[in-house]
Amino acid sequence: MKSFSIYIVDDHNLFLESIEAFISLQYQYHCVGHATDCDTAMKEIGDLKPDIVFIDYHLNETNGFELLKKIKEDNLDCITIILTMRRDAQIRNRAKEMGAQGYLLKSMGAEDLINALNEIVSLQTGFYDSIEEDLKAKGAQYRNLLTGREMQIAKMVTQGISSENIAEQLELSLHTVNSHRKNILRKLQAKNPIDLMNYLREIGEI
Repeated sequence: MKSFSIYIVDDHNLFLESIEAFISLQYQYHCVGHATDCDTAMKEIGDLKPDIVFIDYHLNETNGFELLKKIKEDNLDCITIILTMRRDAQIRNRAKEMGAQGYLLKSMGAEDLINALNEIVSLQTGFYDSIEEDLKAKGAQYRNLLTGREMQIAKMVTQGISSENIAEQLELSLHTVNSHRKNILRKLQAKNPIDLMNYLREIGEI
């Protein structure tokens, strides 16, 4: 079986060292270098020509899309995979549009990471999507936890619209809006609007 070389770009040293150590234990993958910034990464990727490049979405003073863009513009022949803690469908969609072959969550387990890598390099899929895989595992009911009205109100809440204004715009009583808000948080097991926003991003509603 072919061994694939991997280059990692991440500005969190602990994560960087951990993933390098784990990959070094895999017979089909090996690390050839790493960087914590785009400029260093771009130079070394051009010199080392790795098969796979892991790119952290959040990098100091920029984001991983800047590096992804440069790699694609220079037509470097490597598989690019975005790594992130953010379960954000918009970021996922942008990564796919820019030509990345995968969007992996840093929270995924070690075995899941290798399974995702195996699927990506075997060309069984054009794009490996951790968010979608998680949603499949959770089932269709997870996408449909909220009713149509609750989804409408949830989106308005994340836009910073007050309950009073929501009631006025939707021609509902304030009591009804507040009841919907309580039900939304209960169904999602959410504590605040940030949790609500994360759910909507995960299912691609914002």
